[in-house]
Amino acid sequence: MNMDRSIFDLNISVEATSLYILLCALMDGEQPPTLENALPKWTGTEESLISAAGELIGRCVINGVIPIPREMHLHPNTRDRWC
Repeated sequence: MNMDRSIFDLNISVEATSLYILLCALMDGEQPPTLENALPKWTGTEESLISAAGELIGRCVINGVIPIPREMHLHPNTRDRWC
């Protein structure tokens, strides 16, 4: 999964941007893009991870529902779907 550099043009939080990059890295490493897999690599709190994921879902950057199950795949959308 190639990270779309347009993520930096969205003016979202640093945490949300970091999570997007982390989810892309997980997919590049052939791991499912889930909160469960992201948490061990996340440098913040679990609460900040969930908040960042909620922000990405709200901006249509990733697919997901709130509340976010830890094992749910959070696949990034193409930038034409971002809002």
